[in-house]
Amino acid sequence: MQTDVVALIAVFGTISFITWTIFSSVRKLRMARVQADVQTILLSRFDSAQNMAAYAQTDAGKQFLSGIRFEQETPLGPMLACVRWGIVMIFLGGALCLLRTMGAMDSDTVIPGVLALALGIAFEVAAVVSWYLYRALGLTESPSRS
Repeated sequence: MQTDVVALIAVFGTISFITWTIFSSVRKLRMARVQADVQTILLSRFDSAQNMAAYAQTDAGKQFLSGIRFEQETPLGPMLACVRWGIVMIFLGGALCLLRTMGAMDSDTVIPGVLALALGIAFEVAAVVSWYLYRALGLTESPSRS
C-alpha cells in the first residue's frame, strides 16, 4: 500500500517536471523569436549604421532599445531557485520521516526522507555559498543600509 503511494507521487512529480520543462522551453523559444523579429525589423528600418547610432542616442531610442530586453537573468534567480527547492526538499524529507515516526508508513520511507532532507540542506548551503561568492566577486551590489 505505501509503495503504491510513493510510486504515485514519483510518477506525478515526473510528469509535472516534464510538462514544466516543455512549456518553459516553448516560452523561451517564442520570446527569442519575437526578440529576433524585433531586431530584424529595427535593423531593416535604418539605411546606415550612423542613422542607427544616432537614433540609439536619443531618449526614444534608448527607451526602445531597453524595452527589447524581455528576460534578463540576474545572479539572484538561480540562488532563489536553490532556496525554493531546498525548502521543498526539507519539508518533503521531514514529512516522510515524520510519517515513519507516527507509524503511518513502514520503514521504507526513512531512506527517501533522509535523502530529501540532505538534498534540501545541500540546496540551502549552495544558495548561501553562491551568495557569498557573488558578493566576493563583485557580481551583485550590496544593499545600501541607511
